[in-house]
Parts: sequence; structure tokens; C-alpha cells
Amino acid sequence: MNKTIIIKILCFVVFLFYGCSFNSNQTILAEQNIGDYSRIVLINTSSNPAFKFITDLESKSTSPEWAPNKEKFAFITERNNKKTLWISNEEGTELEIANLSERNINRFEWAPNSKEIAIEFEPLKNEANIFLYSLSLKSFLPITRPDKDAYLGSWSPDSKWIVFNVEDSIYLSNPKGVNEIFITKGNNPKWSPNGKYLIFSRNEKNSNSIWIYKDIDQVVDNTGKVVDKNDYFGENIHENEKVNISEYTWAFGGNKILYINDMKENKEIYMMDVKSKKIERLTNNKVDESNIVWSERYKNILFTSNAYNNSDIYKMKPNGSSQEIILNSKDNFTLLDW
Repeated sequence: MNKTIIIKILCFVVFLFYGCSFNSNQTILAEQNIGDYSRIVLINTSSNPAFKFITDLESKSTSPEWAPNKEKFAFITERNNKKTLWISNEEGTELEIANLSERNINRFEWAPNSKEIAIEFEPLKNEANIFLYSLSLKSFLPITRPDKDAYLGSWSPDSKWIVFNVEDSIYLSNPKGVNEIFITKGNNPKWSPNGKYLIFSRNEKNSNSIWIYKDIDQVVDNTGKVVDKNDYFGENIHENEKVNISEYTWAFGGNKILYINDMKENKEIYMMDVKSKKIERLTNNKVDESNIVWSERYKNILFTSNAYNNSDIYKMKPNGSSQEIILNSKDNFTLLDW
């Protein structure tokens, strides 16, 4: 009996060690740059070792991104001038490739349901270049028309719609249907987590500004219906301020926008409330911040800063307080996901 109890205790301890050592809810997924190469790294500063290298430096691996449920992650690997998409389990121990006729991949976006991925391939003549990939069926379904080169935007929070660019126009499409709706002029559209807004960028006078399209959910609800209203193409959220936005993303809940302003050649992090248009400056220094990531679960902001000549990883509270370095390294880290 005593021997059985000891074995059970040992098994439980082993489970805790291996099950919690790289818990995806606490693990940072990052691209580590070393010279001309880059690799995908899982980082958990509370474990030992803190690093788990998913790829090696014999290829260039970029753009790591967790699935919303944190059970898988994906990244792009370039080898012999071919860019392919890899999908891994949360531990980085089981990897599979998602490729369509050996086409090069430009970028991808996980669906909020974590069951599908929208993939943008390099354009080919008379072929669609954005596809829907099903993880369960291992199949590809074209989303965009073959006569247009499209650039992937983002998903609606219910995983039913995708926004994308054709040239400088933003379109809304049902990835499993035939609807394609023109929304407005702009680039890099991002759908809010609450489903109400779309933010995008416009370049005017050599500077990038953020625009917001309100009530995007009503556009979806009115699909196929005749709507009598004035044309609406969005609003400049910095209408009375000169800005040059280098990055932007939605903050938790979808009522605030997190962004980086590079107007004075000094990249600093800001937060804006959509309704009140109140702006908070979260960092204030003479070095550049970048790679902003919002953590819903822990309500922190993750970013990189070159305060010590390398892109080290920091975190802070949503109001800019409690700033602390969580990883100092001689190498540079980019494209974080948490």
C-alpha cells in the first residue's frame, strides 16, 4: 500500500512538472532574431529552462501566433526561397504543415473559433490568393476572386466574416459564401473583439493615421437588404492631431485602441478610448517601443523596447504602470504573442 501511494505521488509530481512547465496561458511565443536568421521560441521565465526552441537557425521562421484557445500555434518558415505555414500543438512537440500546391505564404490569421485559419498566399495569375484552411478537414477553400490580388485583414469575432484589402479598398466577405461587400478606402483592417467597430489605416501626407468604421455589425446584419442611408466611410480618430502610426491593435473588450505613434521619430505606446476619444500615453522615454500585444487573460500589455540596445521584452499594466523587464537578452525579439 505504501509503495502504491509513493508511485502515485511521484506520478502526480511528474505530471505537475511536465504539465505546468510550459503552460500556454503563461508562455510567450516569440520570434528571435540572430543575424540574418530567426527562429520560433517559447518563453516562460518562471520555468527552468525558460526557453524552448521550436525551430533551428537553418531556416528563417517568422510570424508566430497562438490560436485563440491557446491549444495550438502557427508560424511561417522560409527555406530554399519557399515560405510555408506550420501548425504546432501548445508544447511545440507535434508539428504539421499546411501548404497548397507549394505556393508561398505571405501571412495568416487564426479564426476566433480556433478551428480555421485564413491564409494569404503570394498572388498567381487567374487564381485566388486568400484561402480558408480547415484544421479538421485539412482542406482549402478560396475566399477571394481569382481576378484580384487581395491582402488579408482580420476575422469577425463570431468567425463568420473576414475583411481584406484589394489595392486600397476594404472588403467584407463570408468565407463560406459568395457575399463580397465594399466597406471603405483604407488598409490593414482589424475587427474589434465586441464586433462593433473596424479600425484601419490611411496614408496621407506621408503619415499613417487610424480610422474607425463604426457599426460594422449593422453592415453584416443588413447584408442583402436595401438600406436607405447616407454613405459612410469612417472617421479619423486623430482628426485634430498629427500622428504617424506604426502599429495598432484592439485592447481588451474592443472599446479601446492600443497603438504606437512615431510622429517625432520616437515610437511610444498610447491607448485611446473609442467613445470618449481620451488618449493616455503609456510610455515616455527616448527609445523605441514596438511589438505591442494585449493579454486578455492577465490584463497586461507585452512589448519590446531597445532601452539597452536590444529588443528586450517588457510588460506593463493597461494604464502604463508597473513597467518591468521580463526578459533581457543579447538577441532581439519581435512579433510577440501571449
